[in-house]
Amino acid sequence: MKIWKNRLDEMQEQKMLQIEHNACWLAFWGLLAVMFGQILYYGIERAQVFLGEWIVFMCLAVYLVTASIRNGIWDRTLRPSLKTNFYVSLIGAVVGSLIRVFAAYRMYGDIGRALKVGGIVFGCVLVSCFLFMSLGLWIYRKRVARLEAEGDEEQTDEGGK
Repeated sequence: MKIWKNRLDEMQEQKMLQIEHNACWLAFWGLLAVMFGQILYYGIERAQVFLGEWIVFMCLAVYLVTASIRNGIWDRTLRPSLKTNFYVSLIGAVVGSLIRVFAAYRMYGDIGRALKVGGIVFGCVLVSCFLFMSLGLWIYRKRVARLEAEGDEEQTDEGGK
């Protein structure tokens, strides 16, 4: 006997999946916003304040990336290309460096020093994000090729019956 029987019809199941989808992304972006707010309020030097949120955020991010690539999905709207990787990395670098400039200015009280820190963070985030996204793109393309090859094998097996 199944204790946890699904009692939803197909329409309700689709609605539930949409609700869970929205909740997942609300949690993802909400955690990111809360962490940025804590960095701006408490400063980067008090990272222990948002360590719990960071762990949950990273677990969610790693799961979303690995599950998507495992299933041969890159993104709903963005094309899997180096150009896309560069633009997304650029956005991340700008946002990360702005937050770090603000935190450095709060810490040092010197805009010149804060801008230098921001420039270093910008370069590091841009390069590291681009490299990690390019690695993900390479893994994604290999996975898609493998999934397509498995699909072709299944079709030839069914055709031979």
